[in-house]
Amino acid sequence: MPVDLRIASYNILADAYVKPEWFPDTPADIFQPQRRQEALARRIAGLNADIVCLQEVEPGSFAALQRALEPHGYAGVLALKQQGKPDGCAVFHRLERCLGHRAHYFKDRLEGGRVSGHLALVVDFEAGGERLRVACTHLRWDRPDRPVEQHQGMQEASELLEELVRREPESLWVVCGDFNAQPGEPLVRAFSAAGLLDAHEGRHQPTCNANSKAKTLDYLFHSRTLQAQPDRLPELSDRTPMPSETEPSDHLPIAARLLRA
Repeated sequence: MPVDLRIASYNILADAYVKPEWFPDTPADIFQPQRRQEALARRIAGLNADIVCLQEVEPGSFAALQRALEPHGYAGVLALKQQGKPDGCAVFHRLERCLGHRAHYFKDRLEGGRVSGHLALVVDFEAGGERLRVACTHLRWDRPDRPVEQHQGMQEASELLEELVRREPESLWVVCGDFNAQPGEPLVRAFSAAGLLDAHEGRHQPTCNANSKAKTLDYLFHSRTLQAQPDRLPELSDRTPMPSETEPSDHLPIAARLLRA
């Protein structure tokens, strides 16, 4: 069978990073962990995706999502960041053939020589008789005015592309997550320069509302031999409360149908 699947990416907002003063328009009870976990599970199940890549996932949230998504046919894997960070990346899927997974920890160093602890979680599947490699990541934020060669997120993106994607060009690739960069910035352009296609190219919408500033920070890139049919997102503006009654994170999930070209 040819490749035909739905894939989604979603920064679910770790409880450890919730500071009520950052979300003045969000009622406090919405941040109650169990309530948010239940809302996240409903939101994820409603995406009807074959593969769901999540960022800012804490162990407790992962366990709760496992319990809630298992009846929908999903299995999941979690890889935590290092350096004492409370969260990591997770991938849930309902494909029959999962070939394994590994966590790639970036070698980028912070000022003072300490490594960042950020990672890309890579999960391999057999899809349509081919090897599909899915890399889920949360690239580190850095000041936009920092020189490109010193930019932490750019260092991580370059390592991901050089050490993973370019070393296995024969595989089908999907690289997705929260890139902490906006369309047109060097970090985002690096993925296109590496030969990947942006599923939302020409159709970007804001995916996050942090500090009352709607931004596009989440991306889904894929091999050129795949075609993408991206979902349209709910409208999001600077005045849209996030999280809210209907959106349990300060990010929206993005999703697309991918087909073999």
